[in-house]
Amino acid sequence: MSRFIFFVLINLGAWLVLRRLWPEVRAGWRRNVLLCLAVFSGVALVLPWLLGHGAHGGVPWVDAPLRLFGSAWIISALIVLFLGWPLAIVLSRRELARQKRAAEPSVAPAPAGVDLERRGLLSGVGRALPFVAVGTSTVGLVEGASGFVIREVEVRLRGLPRALDGFRIGQITDVHVGTFIDTTYVRAAVAAMNAARVDLQVMTGDLIDDLSQLDETMAALETCEAPHGMLAILGNHEHWRGLEEVLEGYARSASRGGPVRLLVDEAHVLEHAGQKVRVVGVDYPMRGRSMRVQADRMRRSAEVAFAEASADEVVICLTHHPSFFPLALEKGARLTLAGHTHGGQVAIWGLPVFWFAFDYMLGRYRKGDGQLYVSGGTGHWLPFRLGVPAEVTLLTLRAEG
Repeated sequence: MSRFIFFVLINLGAWLVLRRLWPEVRAGWRRNVLLCLAVFSGVALVLPWLLGHGAHGGVPWVDAPLRLFGSAWIISALIVLFLGWPLAIVLSRRELARQKRAAEPSVAPAPAGVDLERRGLLSGVGRALPFVAVGTSTVGLVEGASGFVIREVEVRLRGLPRALDGFRIGQITDVHVGTFIDTTYVRAAVAAMNAARVDLQVMTGDLIDDLSQLDETMAALETCEAPHGMLAILGNHEHWRGLEEVLEGYARSASRGGPVRLLVDEAHVLEHAGQKVRVVGVDYPMRGRSMRVQADRMRRSAEVAFAEASADEVVICLTHHPSFFPLALEKGARLTLAGHTHGGQVAIWGLPVFWFAFDYMLGRYRKGDGQLYVSGGTGHWLPFRLGVPAEVTLLTLRAEG
């Protein structure tokens, strides 16, 4: 229901903006075409549910094209809404000023030529905005559907033991197996880490949205060939989509003796070239929506997951939410790997447009002797990216100094 309400509100807002910027859409064939396209795009929201596939399931052959069109439509509507409303306000104020001048004949009107020229320019920009929105949406969808890039990251840590100099970690996160991401994509991501010969693979949450693909997804993860296997944690989507089923899927994988291990507020200690490495995996702080409750749950996870950490181990933390970074530092983690943000999915010249949404949005951050890397995500639930490609991250640890 919340998705449908969001869809309606965005379309209504975009319609009100268009009515002001492009008066011709208020009636006639233009209005009818826009209304039909909006209704058609809305079908993508309810079709799986109507056909008994669940809110996040897929309908073979039909569902993906419909949702692709629906995504393009809602993204275009969002662009029209957020870029068009300032222009609509300017036009409305100019129209009110013109009416006020017309109602006061004693006041000399402004030169008509200048006013008409400016008004014509604003109107022309307003009429062009829907086409700019559709073009931007199309480019973003193409980039979002272009697969992942391999991102090499060198992490220099002070005092890193010589045995771990060159230790390589492959990270995938926010895969979101569902309508737009299938298990073949997951296999390709794992194969990329295998080909890079990383020592450890990690999956930092939001693995799957369509639980009907859970077993195949786990089988794809089990193709991991890293010497220390794959360590995984939970994200918010595992909690939303069906936590018990996801936990059972990981348990079945473990019972087969596969290389995948799930960490929920716990740690796994591995030994590499004689040096111990403690990898701590924390749960996503889902319960409670207030910042205070979320902070309390994060602190509780930190107390439990880091309880047995010792000074002779190098500690690496896996967290879906990057805001856990200060707690990981407090508990002695040298490197923290996170996801969740998708890097904002839109960036200009490498700078995320929605940088204000998270304290740690994308890339590397350093505080004292600890570092954080926030991945841009390996998949997506909305196939739209501009300047933030999906990534499989290959991190190499190096001793600093």
